This record gives sequence, C-alpha cells and structure tokens, in this order.
Amino acid sequence: MDSHTLLSELKRLVKNNKKRMSILFIIFTLVLLFLQMLPVILTNFGTDGDASNKTAQENKENPAIFEVYIEYDSGSTFTNTLLLEQAMKSAENITEVEAITGVDISSQLEQEEEMKYPKTARDRGVLGAARDDASNIWAFNARIGTEKENLAAMTYFYDLVMNDGIPLLDNKHTYSMSQPRILTDEELLSPNSQIEQDTSGEFSLKGLVMALVISIFGATVLAALYILVKSFIGDKIAYAFNYSWGEQDVFILASEQEANELKIISQLPQGTQKIYLAQEPDKLRLNADLIIQTSLVQTSVQAPVDEVIVYIQPGITDKNWYNQQRELLKAYQQPLKIIQVNQ
Repeated sequence: MDSHTLLSELKRLVKNNKKRMSILFIIFTLVLLFLQMLPVILTNFGTDGDASNKTAQENKENPAIFEVYIEYDSGSTFTNTLLLEQAMKSAENITEVEAITGVDISSQLEQEEEMKYPKTARDRGVLGAARDDASNIWAFNARIGTEKENLAAMTYFYDLVMNDGIPLLDNKHTYSMSQPRILTDEELLSPNSQIEQDTSGEFSLKGLVMALVISIFGATVLAALYILVKSFIGDKIAYAFNYSWGEQDVFILASEQEANELKIISQLPQGTQKIYLAQEPDKLRLNADLIIQTSLVQTSVQAPVDEVIVYIQPGITDKNWYNQQRELLKAYQQPLKIIQVNQ
C-alpha cells in the first residue's frame, strides 16, 4: 500500500469516527488526569493515619541539612548510603530526635515503608543522607515538619556525627563541610542541589499543566488506537488497510460520486476481455452497461480473460468473500485490478 492510499484512508477513518473519537478523547483525558492526580488526592485527603501525622504532612517546610566528608584511615572515601542511614535512623536516635522536636518521626518512616517511597540519590525521604558522586560529600537532611523542627533534628545529628556518636563512624575520619542550616527555595530549585524537595503530595500549577498535557497526549493516542483496532474487527471491509493485494495487482481508490470517472477506470483499457466482480452489484452506483458478477463461480467466459476487476464496497463487501475470490482468481493467472469505491 502506497503512502497516499494509507493517508487518504486514515483521513476517512478519522472523518467517519469524529464524534466517537471526541467522546473517547474526553473520557480518556479525564481518566488519565484522575489517575495522575490520585496520589496527590490520597495524600492530601486520605483518611489513613492519625491526626498528628496529617499535621506533620501539612506543616512540612524546606528541609534542613549539614554536609560532611567521611573517609577511612587508609584515605579511601566512605560511600555506603544504606549502612549510614541505618545507623543514623536507629531506634535510639529516632526516640531522641522525637523528644527534641516533638514530631512523630517513627510514623513518617513507617509510612514511607508502607507506601514503598521511591527514594533517589537526591531524595532520601523524611530523614536520610545523600552523597554527591563527584565530591563524595554527604548531605544529611531532614524534612520531618517545620523549618524549626527540621533544623533541630539536623543539629542533633550534626553533634552526633562530629562527636563520634554513631558507632559506624568510629574507625573513620569525619570532616565538617557546613553547619546545620535551612535550604532556601533557590537552592532547592538549583540543578546542582544535593537535596530534592518532595512535592508528590502537593498541588502545583506546573504539575497540573504537565498532567494535563500528558493526559491529552495519552488520550489522543488511546482514542486513535481504539478506532484503528476497531476498524479491523468485523466481517466487513471498511478501509483499504483491512485487506491485502499482490505486488502485481493494481489498486485504485474511487468515489461513488465520481460515476463518470469510475466508468472510465472500469473500461480501460478498451478492447480487452474483462470480468467484473462485486459482492452486491445492485448497491454499486456505476453508470455503465457492465455485466457484474457476484462470484467467479457464476462466471462463464469463452474467450481468454485479459483482466479481472473486483469492486470493494466499504461496509458491504465481506472479507471472506474477497478472500474466496482471490483464491478462485489464481486459475486465471492474471493480475487483479481492485477498485475500492468509497461512499
């Protein structure tokens, strides 16, 4: 099938299903938008968790951090994030920080585990340590609640790290690179920031716009795929891409409204013996005195056949009928001329 035929038939597919595609587009857009916003809705309006946990989520502000460099006695860099965070978030340490800040950190950590929070190199959750791959500097960070609470938590851990309060670091050298502080909005937005602010539970204009764009694109693709796949389902031929023809065959797209042109196409070249086939000739608007058969089985031709012409009527011609005629046509050993007559 050439590109012109494919493009013409795809345009006709869209034109014939314009209303259905519009309805599907709206439905798919709303569904995809809802699915993208569902985590935010559940986070903000969910019923799980106690009141203190909800309050902590609502009051979260910019995280606090401090930076250190850790190395072994040999001079090699310490790089094990998992071990460091396990030592940092021991039950004893969490209890101490909760007493200092008044924040229920344990519930937040449990919630992260339950929801399988997707931690990254820059986003370590409510409490953690992120290592810069280039400098190997560790950024301990906390976003357990308000900026005051975050800073209090980091001050506790800073004193713990610098005063050998974490057994894991006993045989290592720790160098302070920065004091506990609150990250500014500019620092959080910087691509060079070691810490990535969690916005999964917040509504934002940018997030809504991105979700809408993704939903529109996805809905367009899904609606188009649905209509395309549906065109292949059924017994009737609807479009040129619903059936096939050989390389030696001639395929022509025509229109019922162009009766004179269709007549000329059907009779050329003149002076040759032709067989005309159509499943339902009575529904074929052809202004010509042609004898159109419904099957090769009914055809009785004495002279050699020069050409066989099959009319395809979208929505009328059966796929099985077309395939049967192709099988019977093998006896004539002649190329086939297929004329698809679109309404």
